[in-house]
Amino acid sequence: MTNAGNDVNFDSPAEVIAITAKVSQRARMKVLATEFRRRGKLVLVGGPHVSLWPEDIRGYADVTVIGEIEDIAAEIFADIEAGRAKPEYRGGKPDLRNSPLPRWDLYPFRPSMAGQIQTSRGCPFECEFCDVIQYLGRKQRWKEPEQVLAELDQLYGLGCRDVLLADDNFTVVRKRARVLLEAIEQWNGKRTAGRMKLITQLSIDAARDSELLALAVRAGLDRCFIGIETPNEESLREVQKRQNTRLDLAEEIRKIVRSGLMPLCGMIVGFDHDGPDIFERQAAFIASIPAPVIQVGMLVAPYGTPLFDRIKGENRLVEEGYTGEGNLLDTNIIPAGMTPEFLRAGLRWLLNDVFDPDQWFKRLELFAAMAPANINRRSLKIFSIVEARLAAALAKRGDAEQRLLGRLEALVQRRPDLISQIGYALIVYCQTRHVLEHFKLWDHERNSRRIGPIVDKRALAMA
Repeated sequence: MTNAGNDVNFDSPAEVIAITAKVSQRARMKVLATEFRRRGKLVLVGGPHVSLWPEDIRGYADVTVIGEIEDIAAEIFADIEAGRAKPEYRGGKPDLRNSPLPRWDLYPFRPSMAGQIQTSRGCPFECEFCDVIQYLGRKQRWKEPEQVLAELDQLYGLGCRDVLLADDNFTVVRKRARVLLEAIEQWNGKRTAGRMKLITQLSIDAARDSELLALAVRAGLDRCFIGIETPNEESLREVQKRQNTRLDLAEEIRKIVRSGLMPLCGMIVGFDHDGPDIFERQAAFIASIPAPVIQVGMLVAPYGTPLFDRIKGENRLVEEGYTGEGNLLDTNIIPAGMTPEFLRAGLRWLLNDVFDPDQWFKRLELFAAMAPANINRRSLKIFSIVEARLAAALAKRGDAEQRLLGRLEALVQRRPDLISQIGYALIVYCQTRHVLEHFKLWDHERNSRRIGPIVDKRALAMA
């Protein structure tokens, strides 16, 4: 199995190459498939993008797997071994209680930051832009707690101490989440070589259940991704993200932090109800929340989603076969409330504001001031080897970054229990800065928190 990374051994002795990809990796998937087939390998492709848009990959692979593989895996592998592989296989919605234990012992864990366990599939919500529910369904399916503990045992034995629970919405079915978290809490309490730290995806409605959040922290959860999207309630209603409406989103995020979790907040610009003021609105909202880790991007309409169908019906697709390709300042939607040029310029300004060293550290300080003692702390050390290297590289970027590192060290000295969370926030900050600089999106001369000096609204905004 290979992913869409750059370090690919095209001379692998393997006879069969399996490739999986998200929509943002579709171009790289085609390159890998083409190169391996040119070398005489049998290439099998599957995963989210292929399942949603199989026509896009036809001609690039020998075998296409659409949907989930568990129920059809034995047939596929038997056909390949017998030399009679079919060009296409279609899976259904397997019972995850029958999922085999993954062979993580075959995976080179040394360069990995975290292991991964998927405890459920599917999400009952119906966000218009979400492609997950289109291929995994809205009826959530789960593994039994015993299966999850067996996978945790395996990863722990391999030296892994951080695990992503790769669920689409871990806490949406509260009764099931409690049973699993109670089992993990007991398991983690018996670890003698350090606790396992967990990260997963929640929806903001989990903030209403303080007991559930407390249980999650006791089980080992210390970070969670939450799709906040926007403080513009009209935009949330537009895409049917109803679970985020009629709430004080900033206060809900503060509840998450007070429970002991670090929220990783996903934000989006480019909704139909977003006007030229959305970038300053987003900047003000983000500055008000105790969340140093922010992921900001444009609204994109993935193939196979209701949003794609709506935008196509309105003749607002950039082009039929284009998906945005995962580029930071790109989308396949022609925006309704501003020109494409203003949307790109505004997002660039917003990214520079969110990841300005001072603004980023202010949010980190807000987090540290509000967070309780972290029971999932790691050993007292300012930075791990990875983080120390990142800090050294960051210091070379300028005076502002050098001051930032000094403030970070002082913060860690005050709150050594937050080392794992502060370290993770630093990793994401450095990664984002690298991306912004690599794609020449970072404005080193930026000196204004107002979008006006950066973008001429009168020239670019739509009447």
